[in-house]
Amino acid sequence: MAKRAPAKKSSPPRGKRVRRDDSEDAPPPPRKSKAVWPFIVAMLLAWGGIFGAVAYSHFLSELPDVKNLLAEGPTRDVTIVDSQGRMVARRGLTQGDIVKTETLPNYVANAFIAVEDRRFRDHFGLDPVGMVRAGIANALAGHVVQGGSTLTQQLAKNLFLSPSRTFDRKAQEAMLAMYLESRYTKNQILTLYLNRVYFGAGVFGIEAASEKFFGKHADQLGLTEAAMLAGSVKAPARYNPIADTDASLARSAVVLRAMRDAGFIDEAARAAAEATRPRIVKDSGTPGSGYFADWVLSQLDKYLGSDRQPVIVETSFDLQAQAMAEHAVARLMDSEGGRIGASQAALVAMTPDGAIRAMVGGRSYASSTFNRAADAQRQPGSAFKPFVYLAAFEHGHTPDDIMNDGPVDIHGWQPKDFEGEFQGDITLTHAFAESSNVIAAQLTDEVGAKAVAATARRLGIRSPLVEVSSLALGTSDVTPLELTGAYAAFANGGQGVSPFAIVSIRTKAGKILYSRKTPEARPVMSPENNAAMTKLMVETVTTGTGKTARLADRPTAGKTGTTQDSHDAWFVGFTADLVCGVWVGNDNAAPMHKAPGLTATGGGVPAHIFHAFMEDAEQGLAVQPLTGTNLANADAVAMAARRMR
Repeated sequence: MAKRAPAKKSSPPRGKRVRRDDSEDAPPPPRKSKAVWPFIVAMLLAWGGIFGAVAYSHFLSELPDVKNLLAEGPTRDVTIVDSQGRMVARRGLTQGDIVKTETLPNYVANAFIAVEDRRFRDHFGLDPVGMVRAGIANALAGHVVQGGSTLTQQLAKNLFLSPSRTFDRKAQEAMLAMYLESRYTKNQILTLYLNRVYFGAGVFGIEAASEKFFGKHADQLGLTEAAMLAGSVKAPARYNPIADTDASLARSAVVLRAMRDAGFIDEAARAAAEATRPRIVKDSGTPGSGYFADWVLSQLDKYLGSDRQPVIVETSFDLQAQAMAEHAVARLMDSEGGRIGASQAALVAMTPDGAIRAMVGGRSYASSTFNRAADAQRQPGSAFKPFVYLAAFEHGHTPDDIMNDGPVDIHGWQPKDFEGEFQGDITLTHAFAESSNVIAAQLTDEVGAKAVAATARRLGIRSPLVEVSSLALGTSDVTPLELTGAYAAFANGGQGVSPFAIVSIRTKAGKILYSRKTPEARPVMSPENNAAMTKLMVETVTTGTGKTARLADRPTAGKTGTTQDSHDAWFVGFTADLVCGVWVGNDNAAPMHKAPGLTATGGGVPAHIFHAFMEDAEQGLAVQPLTGTNLANADAVAMAARRMR
């Protein structure tokens, strides 16, 4: 039988390469399984959308009604009376006719866009680019130099939301901004913003501001005037044209440069506008009370919202005490202020529960409406040391502890005392009374700057505090109002207070719109530590740096404060009846200097002003011991009372 010839293998098609493991008997390639990741991503997106919708619905349900925002509201007529029913001021928070953006010169709206939100025409209510830019600028500077809020966000916040910095509030602000953008055109949003924003001096809206500051309608504003109004929004109390015309013009120059950089005007227009000084219509406030009236007016929207009916605001103010405060500031600044190179002063007085009795925001309200008592941010110097010592007592120290007042090196920092001389081993009571910088710095290093800052915040300091060793010497800015309010806790036995003035608000027909309720007690220190701090502050006015502030016939306590190179001088102190804080210095932070018989320190002019005012204000009041006084001081009170009989 012939052998079968082997089957001839077919050649692969020309041009196709055959792998070595190819064979006719090789199993078929496995089937590729379907990828599951697209399904997972889709499910995550779906669930994310569901949760996002739920969250959005939650916030949306709490958003205010945005219908009819363009409707005009009546001007509010406000009568402010003091604690005895005497008229302090009658003001109108003038809300002029609604002015549409389209009726204004283009440069008016562009001035606000350039300085507040340059990408306003392009974003959807939020500006991620602006947020990133602001974040980078702030990180490079080490502190906040730019904000990332859009004009729409500012409108949402100013119209509807509380000033608290909670997550809910910020989320509502963002969502409301996007919601407004979906309901209104850009020009309508600009119209809303320009007609509702606060410009200072009790004025809301660009029409009212134009008439108030320049005596003309908004559609007649010049470029310089528009830039001044746009610049004032950043800090209305400081930059409005009446408060400080020079500061307003300097701020307008920033706006004009921003307009040029944004392409809204050319260099020639910028230069011409910057060289122009518009005529400002000066407004004279109620004599002696203008600063306080403006401060009250700035708070009314918080209590009344959009209600514009005429109201009577009853306050804790005392016109008689105010007159005494004005007189004390004027007399001492006239006789002593110029000799030490100080041009300005501020005073705020309140009861130990925080009720404001007097407020002097500067030498002359007619010349400058900037309220230095409520708005000026200045370094407190050694007037900050009570928070250092309270924190130290809370960490185990006592007034009788002995520490060394001598050369010390704290992480490369070598603090020195004001007079440059060290005192060796001394008690904490003596160190406080003589305002030892070295010992305050050592205590801060021991307990930690963070603990000192937390103590100050607990007592009522709201301004940002830089938590570094030099905080012991009062290097972070505060306002006279908040510092005096924090001292009230020492005067009342250790209860935290929030300074207030508005007691009730009613219509002229008698309907109560707001009535202040006494807040629950908020202890901020123990009775033992309150007694210890009172002892230290009594010693300061008895043997220490504040001797000139001491009242002859009643217990007094307090602390002096002087910043480096005497840029600022303070005295903050109290009796059983009143807490009073005094600041002396210059608006431009120019240093003060010694004069024959006078020092540019807290124990000089500020202590003299405190003494003069308190002597007058306490006339006729029964002598009372300080709440935190010890037995020895109580005996001193009894002796003082016997001398008065």
